[in-house]
Amino acid sequence: MKTLILNGSPRINGDTVSLLSILTQKISGDYKVVNAYRTAISPCIDCRYCWKNSGCAINDEMQEIYDYIEECDNVLIASPIYFSELTGKLLDVGSRFQTYFCAKFFRKENVIIKP
Repeated sequence: MKTLILNGSPRINGDTVSLLSILTQKISGDYKVVNAYRTAISPCIDCRYCWKNSGCAINDEMQEIYDYIEECDNVLIASPIYFSELTGKLLDVGSRFQTYFCAKFFRKENVIIKP
């Protein structure tokens, strides 16, 4: 079993990281932690590449995440809440999942890779 963990905390040793440390000790299988504040992932720029193509036109570290999602069984989002919202950098990462929305509603593809 593989798990993708999206960490939206800007603090290296904050509460979110402490909770993730406890959680990862209990997860069976492999996991990958993506620290939104320490990756080179740009936000979606609405270029509409994904309306007709799989993936994203922006070539950055998000490409690794797309590959890992193909193998992944679980996705976990961990973030402090600022102004009733996820952190800004985690929202940047989340905006890049637009390609899956477009796959379903524009390209008419089955986006559920695993049941």
